[in-house]
Order: sequence, then C-alpha cells, then structure tokens
Amino acid sequence: MRFVRSSFSLALLVLALAGGLDAPGAQAPPRPEAPPAPRPRPEPAPPPANICTTELGWCQLPTLAAPLGIGCVCLTAQNQQVSGITRYYPYQGPASPYLQPHTTPPSTIR
Repeated sequence: MRFVRSSFSLALLVLALAGGLDAPGAQAPPRPEAPPAPRPRPEPAPPPANICTTELGWCQLPTLAAPLGIGCVCLTAQNQQVSGITRYYPYQGPASPYLQPHTTPPSTIR
C-alpha cells in the first residue's frame, strides 16, 4: 500500500509539474506587434457644379457653389426656360448665361 501511495504521489507531482508549464499564470514569450493598418486616403471631393446641361445645350450657372446633379434651367435668347441638370465642366474663357447649343452630341446624353 505504501508503494501505491508513493507512486500515486509521484504521478501527481509529475502531472503538476508538466501542467505548470502551460498554466495561465506562466509567462508567454512576447509577441511581435503588427504594424498599424494603413489608413485609407479620403477621395477628393468633386468640384462644385458650374454649368447646367440640357438636351439642347448648356449654360453657365450664376454661382460656383451649386451641388452636382440637381435640376437647373438655362434661358434661350427669347427668355424661354430649358430644364437641365447641374454638372462640372472645365471650360475656359467667358461664358454667356444663355443657352449655348451643343456643337457635337455630348457623350453624357444618350
């Protein structure tokens, strides 16, 4: 019986020592820190609308702060209103507030 107790005690001691290495209190080696994830670059804001486009032509907007894609009107030489949509176009030089007819079919109108 004494041999059984000492074998049992020895087995418990071996298990305690073996389990002690993986115990929650055991200190794990430090993990290398991952580099921070790159921040996505914000997309640049589109330029404000500066023209009103219609099926017949385009005209300059009276303000450069108009939002893109909202309804607008151009005036013909006879002061008739033609409905259109605000867009940005990088034109140069002076533009008339009256309807400028399209010289070629615009790619945006189908």
